Amino acid sequence: MIGLLKKKSNSDKKLAALIDGEHYPQINLDAIKLLKKNFKGSFCGIIFLGGTEKLISEDLEQFYGHKVIKIGDLDRDFLKALDVLKPDLVYDLSDEPVVNYMARMKIASYSFARKCSYMGPDFYFEYEPKTLKFKNRSLLVIGTAKRIGKTAVSSYLAKAFSLKRKTCILAMGRGGPLVPRVIKGSEIMITPEYLLTISRNGMHASSDYIEDALFSRVDTVGARRCGGGFGGKFFLSNIAAGVKLCESLNPEITLVEGSGASVPPVLTDRQVCVIGANQGWESIVGYLGLYRILTSDMIFLTMCEEPFADSQKIDFLVQEIRKAKPSVKIIKSVFRPEPLYSIKNKKVFLVLTASSLIEEKISRYLEKEYGCKVVKASFNLANRQKLKVELEGFDDYDVLLTELKAASVDMVTEHAYRIGKEINYMNNIPVIIEGAVELKDFIKDLVN
Repeated sequence: MIGLLKKKSNSDKKLAALIDGEHYPQINLDAIKLLKKNFKGSFCGIIFLGGTEKLISEDLEQFYGHKVIKIGDLDRDFLKALDVLKPDLVYDLSDEPVVNYMARMKIASYSFARKCSYMGPDFYFEYEPKTLKFKNRSLLVIGTAKRIGKTAVSSYLAKAFSLKRKTCILAMGRGGPLVPRVIKGSEIMITPEYLLTISRNGMHASSDYIEDALFSRVDTVGARRCGGGFGGKFFLSNIAAGVKLCESLNPEITLVEGSGASVPPVLTDRQVCVIGANQGWESIVGYLGLYRILTSDMIFLTMCEEPFADSQKIDFLVQEIRKAKPSVKIIKSVFRPEPLYSIKNKKVFLVLTASSLIEEKISRYLEKEYGCKVVKASFNLANRQKLKVELEGFDDYDVLLTELKAASVDMVTEHAYRIGKEINYMNNIPVIIEGAVELKDFIKDLVN
């Protein structure tokens, strides 16, 4: 890893070392000397993470000959230490029992939040600077996982912005186009025939930018990405070209939508992080979700209802989020379905990517609000093999009602056309159950 340290370093970078008191001080000192020898930038100091077994000197600064910041509590003190030293890279010379794997994920999150890379003997979390930006106002919407409603939240916010300002969405997707593509959602009608044309031309017709255009009715730009690191870095993307294409549309507000848990390298005025209340807290913070929280102005907590999460779990998530970042705004929400076209008095075959746990809740809601009868529901929209069996095994319905995701066009829409059934698309509308005033002020701040 020392070779990588040489390769990745340059003369204008600053390095800090992390040490503990479970190592004998002399070996810490020798390791720091080796670090300094192999690092071509400047050495800015040491962060002492704790441990007393082999701590033989109280005056650590005198022993090591550098500024030493002692950490009493990782969650409380580490960010403060980074703010004092301002390193570009922290190199971890500590070990169990002072730091475990979860603690190291926190250190990585804290480092990224301060635009700093994090490295150890056999790992390297490289912070990616956000080099892309927009001329006018902008918002980044990211998430801590897939299938937590990030696209629904993006469409919801963009629709609100568009009431006051010309708005554009730049959506990254794993099925996005090779060359960034514009859909004039503010001008064209996105019909099933339109979607089938895209699909039959070999493109992914359920990509997020198409869903955004269909439901928010704003102009969207679709781009693609492959891979996603712990901190959300892409391996391959055409986002730079997507930013240029967005700028050519002259929007007053641009909303950039991440894909999955990816974090596009775009510098924006505000950032929203979408977290599903169905997620476990350790799965959120254990994979640098903490970094996403620390850099966000607002947390959009979705699925705040049973069977996804009871009130105790929701309260716990809110408490932990506020502990990580006390100033962040938290919006609690649930999703409710909204068909694009009328389904009144029709027998509906519902096709979703959601969990089957909510079948009764969604079915009853659709029947009550839209006057239909849900006769079958499939939750295999993202499982083509199982979906095919379900579609071919049942035909006593009037309309296929599907989310615009996964196989909704190339399988569900094609199937409807082949057997002469009606096809309809369903939006997931965020219903705010707490934080409506904060959300209104957040939107107002961007559009004014």
